[in-house]
Amino acid sequence: MKKITIFLILIITSCSKNDCSDNEKIRKIETDKIVETFIKQNRIENSKNSYAVCNSFKKLKISTEDIYAEPTKPSVVKLPPRLPIILQNTEIYIQMLLNANLKGEKIFSSRDSINFAEQNNCFLTYTLPRKISKKLKTISVSKIDKAEEYIILSIPIFSEDNKKAYMQVDCYRKELPYGISIFLEKKENVWQVIHTKDIWVKCAG
Repeated sequence: MKKITIFLILIITSCSKNDCSDNEKIRKIETDKIVETFIKQNRIENSKNSYAVCNSFKKLKISTEDIYAEPTKPSVVKLPPRLPIILQNTEIYIQMLLNANLKGEKIFSSRDSINFAEQNNCFLTYTLPRKISKKLKTISVSKIDKAEEYIILSIPIFSEDNKKAYMQVDCYRKELPYGISIFLEKKENVWQVIHTKDIWVKCAG
């Protein structure tokens, strides 16, 4: 209990409004670049038969609780008001991010712990800018209920130095909808997908 209290104090004292605002501006620019990367790599296609991409991204909530611990009373998290159900925050455990590895090497650093937790209160919404949305087949949140096939991306979770990121992509389609996690790294000023992992698959029946 004492460790949890100390951890929360560190989070509160280390995050200022200015840091949040400055980082949000940087991270929105980097998110634009990540989406551009997806387009170039054909991870998001723009054709008559491709899935529409939701122009609003969902927010991931980072849980600092132990994965195996008994759930405690939920803390108050600043979230956008009245989010559509489809965009309501999805929870991800901080341990999963810190333990993620590629060929035996951790993707994120332990120094990212506090930075991850801070992001629960920063960069709460993201909508595709016109310069990107015009390159894609998109769909607005208000029309998703009537759509049969579409893709929803999450707002990236960034490392402290903004050179690594984690995202989720949910692909809703008629047959076997699925979700994947994507780890990215910025190398020579270009974002690259370094690892992907299945999160869920909805089986028929």
